[in-house]
Amino acid sequence: MLNYLKGIRQAWIDYPEPEGRLLAGTYEIVRSLGSGSYGLAYRCRDIRTGEHVVVKQSKPSKGPLAERLLEREAELLSGLKHPGIPGFRGSFRHRNRLCIAIDLIEGHTIEDLLFEQERPFSELESLRWIAKLMEIVSYVHARGIVHLDVRIPNVILREERLYLIDFGLAKRIGEEAAEPYTDEEHRKRRTPEVQSDLYALGHLLLFLLYSSYQERPGQPPADWQEELAVSGDVKHMIRRLLQVEPPYADTETFRLEMDNTLQRLQNAADANQELE
Repeated sequence: MLNYLKGIRQAWIDYPEPEGRLLAGTYEIVRSLGSGSYGLAYRCRDIRTGEHVVVKQSKPSKGPLAERLLEREAELLSGLKHPGIPGFRGSFRHRNRLCIAIDLIEGHTIEDLLFEQERPFSELESLRWIAKLMEIVSYVHARGIVHLDVRIPNVILREERLYLIDFGLAKRIGEEAAEPYTDEEHRKRRTPEVQSDLYALGHLLLFLLYSSYQERPGQPPADWQEELAVSGDVKHMIRRLLQVEPPYADTETFRLEMDNTLQRLQNAADANQELE
């Protein structure tokens, strides 16, 4: 019963702000965008300019930890100036709860493209998109930061441009982990080092490649290396990203190998087109 009552209290104090409410006299809530482990997010209209923005708010039930995470996100975002990263607009308090405002990026997430639109990506297209995403990731790494949440819901495509959003889990490279890792998968994804983002990119690349996979009736489940008809170079690259083979030492080593592989695939595609 005590746990039940605690759950009721948490749901009550973390209940989203209603549509139409004005935050800090500036941001009018248009609708809730959902909640995460430590915060709530809203689509808001800046009444001064008419622009729509995202406002993230710390969860009261998570106490000081939620505020510290949001403060860190604000600190890291304020130092990043890249066209593929939402711009930081400022922080404020509403009803003694910390809030931050960032640019709203309109578009479709990779998750939308794969599972709602069922858009297929060829091997060559998949690598092209990873190369574009790596321009953003490399910029972040060069500033001593790792994103730690590079997943298909956090990559947005708008007019052939990619955006990396949600820096709520981002940390400085080498920063001490806030809590112990629950398992090996958690360690690979959340350790504050560049290999964690590269590991996540390996999984994102697999999502793109599987978009063109045609499952055959009666075919038993198999490893991705058996199911996906991709080149040996790409398989080797994914194995290093997923740390099955020795991982890449740094971001630029991976980018160099990826660019070379991409060029070879492009040359082969051009040669096949000339023969047709």
